Amino acid sequence: MFRYNVSEMTADKATRRLVVTAAALACALCAAVLLLSAAASAAPRAKDIQELQSEAAQAQADVKRLDRRAEIAIEKYNVARAELDALNARLIQARMDLRRAQTQLDVARSVLGARMADMYKNGDVSLLDVIVGMHDLTDIETSIDYFRQINRADTDTVSGIEDLTHRVGDLEQSIEKDRQAALAKEIALRGQQTDVEDQLAQRKALLADLSGQVRQLIEQQARLDAAASSRLASAAGVDISAINGTGAQIALVKETMKYLGIPYVWAGATPSGGFDCSGLVLYVYAKFGVAFPHAATMQARMGTPVPFDQLQPADLVFFGTPSFYHHVGIYIGNGLFIEAPHTGDVVKVSPLAGRGASLFCRYPIRL
Repeated sequence: MFRYNVSEMTADKATRRLVVTAAALACALCAAVLLLSAAASAAPRAKDIQELQSEAAQAQADVKRLDRRAEIAIEKYNVARAELDALNARLIQARMDLRRAQTQLDVARSVLGARMADMYKNGDVSLLDVIVGMHDLTDIETSIDYFRQINRADTDTVSGIEDLTHRVGDLEQSIEKDRQAALAKEIALRGQQTDVEDQLAQRKALLADLSGQVRQLIEQQARLDAAASSRLASAAGVDISAINGTGAQIALVKETMKYLGIPYVWAGATPSGGFDCSGLVLYVYAKFGVAFPHAATMQARMGTPVPFDQLQPADLVFFGTPSFYHHVGIYIGNGLFIEAPHTGDVVKVSPLAGRGASLFCRYPIRL
């Protein structure tokens, strides 16, 4: 009996030790699992980073798309505004020509009336006076023919001026018709400014909705881009002295580089008000004797096209199609050009390679 009890007690102790050991192992295992879970939650997975980069890339693509749409809308408005300004100028000139012609017509009619009254007043009496005053028949015939020629010349003059007045009047009406059509177009495009503003608002909302981590990635990339642009500008500045160009070309490049860092502003054309792409070209080229309209397409049509392999400093590079160029920049040499890219960016130096420029033009600049 005693042995049985001892053996039983020994077995119970062994069982209790086994249970305790198992419990301890279970606790250790749970702790290890918890630690691993905490570590896993603390460190981002590679997939998370890839997802963030993908999200950032998509956001940047959306931003570029919106900027492109805004850029195109702005350039179309610039073209319409320039066309309307030209028609207004033509209409003013036509109206001045019409007033001048009408004045000439009034004077000619008055002269003709006075001369006819003087020559033919009282019917044949004046002619009789002429005949009586003549010495022979030859003088009479010559004098009468002379008066007839004067009358015919006066009549032709009046008729000619009347015809001119009609033509100028018709031209005025034609220009006014074209001007009204251009005005309607300009008003319609001005109404589309709301759409452009909405696009820009979408862009801001898109950027605002990005997570802090995605925004950080974008800002980091922007800093890298800015640093790269700065390096390019610095390199271009060093190379300017070695650029193979005329004095006017090099001077234009140096002038353009003064405006690096000025913000892009829609329809901007001054250093204080900011620049868009064609506004920068307009402002710089005006200092070198070239008067441009504020529209890339019109600027392209005013230039002499040159092949890509013959590009020289101060040539303009255009992006788009012959019917509509949506972007323009100023070539500075060594495969680089200066541009005002889009909203949120600044005037900067960029590499031309891979950008898809489709036209290169040269202009008669002078110091």
